[in-house]
Amino acid sequence: MLRINRVKVEIFTENGIYGTDIDFNSSLTFLSSEDNTCGKSSILAAVYYCLGLEEIIGGKGDKVLTSVYKTTIEYGDQVWNVLQSAMYLEISNGVDTVTLFRAAKMNGRDSRMITIYHSSLNDITKPETLHFDTYVHMPNSAINAKGFHSFLEKFLFLELPQVSASDDTQRKLYLQLVFSCMFIEQKHGWSDLFSGMPILGIKESKKR
Repeated sequence: MLRINRVKVEIFTENGIYGTDIDFNSSLTFLSSEDNTCGKSSILAAVYYCLGLEEIIGGKGDKVLTSVYKTTIEYGDQVWNVLQSAMYLEISNGVDTVTLFRAAKMNGRDSRMITIYHSSLNDITKPETLHFDTYVHMPNSAINAKGFHSFLEKFLFLELPQVSASDDTQRKLYLQLVFSCMFIEQKHGWSDLFSGMPILGIKESKKR
C-alpha cells in the first residue's frame, strides 16, 4: 500500500520563504479553494514530482511544474523571484515510513535526484536518521539499486512483471504505467482513465 502522510513545499524568495505544509489524515482529504489559481494543482504536482511520476502529468523533470516553483511567486500585489524551491513527501507502506526530498530549483543539485530519509518528516534532521540519494529518469533507474523506482517498488511490496517491449525485448512493467490508473490527471482523465499514461515502449501498455 501507499499512504501519503504529508507534503511540504518550500519556496525561497528575496522576501523570505513561502510554501505550504499539509497533513493527510486517514480518511478522505479534499483540497479546495473559492477561486482558481490558488495552488491546488501545484500541491498535487508536488506529490507526483516527489514520487518521480511527473510523466503522468506531461513530462520529465521540473518542466511540468508551475511557475511558482521556478520563476516568480505572487503574494498580494507583490511579485517575488524564486531563488530556490524544493518539496518533501512523507509516505508509508503500512509498516515503515520514509520522507522523500526533491528539489525543483536548487544550485548544485540535479532535479533528477530524490533523497530518501528513513524517518518521518519531523525527524529527518536527527543525526541518527539514515538517508541516501537515488535518481529518476536515467538509464536503468527502474532496476538499479540507486534508482528511485527500484526502491519504491520494494518499499510498496510490489513485484512488477517482465512484459514485451516495442523493440521485442522484455522490460519491467514500469511504475509510471501502474500509477497512471491510480492518479487521475485532472484535465483529460475523466474522458479516459489512462489518459496520463506515458509512452515508455511497452507493448499494449494499457492492457498490461
